[in-house]
Amino acid sequence: MPANQSITTIESVLDLAVWLEKHGQAFYERARDAAAEPELKDIFAHLAVEERKHCAIYTDLYQLYTGKTVDGEQLLGEYGKFIQLLIKEIIQSLELQGVVSQEDLLSRALQFEKNTLLYFLEVKPLFRGKAGSLIEAICREEKRHIQQLMERRQLLRVRTAPG
Repeated sequence: MPANQSITTIESVLDLAVWLEKHGQAFYERARDAAAEPELKDIFAHLAVEERKHCAIYTDLYQLYTGKTVDGEQLLGEYGKFIQLLIKEIIQSLELQGVVSQEDLLSRALQFEKNTLLYFLEVKPLFRGKAGSLIEAICREEKRHIQQLMERRQLLRVRTAPG
């Protein structure tokens, strides 16, 4: 079932945003620890902080729009099961097992950010007014992360190119 047919409330969109940011933060912290290059450690540390900030923003917005509080690790909202499955699929590529190259860390981070952006682009047409503006702001943030990661990957490729 496509996301835009199941997730039809701002509550559901923010629910997923909170979970994505929590898992993104955890991934970036693991990636920071796994990275060998200081510059790469810095970008992953920065992105972990960004994800934490975004999670706080989306949690506040969730409370503002729904009047509900976020309790621990429980899924929020009416589509909790669906969201849990969607998140599981998105974060599977974030698992770091064994030795992972610097290029692979960046590629996984890029894929996570692209998947997150694709989700928000999918649900964006459902929302108007303040809610539509919120989704647009989320998309801009994800695009900025993608740009940062692509720039870092390009630098890594230039540095590691033979010759």
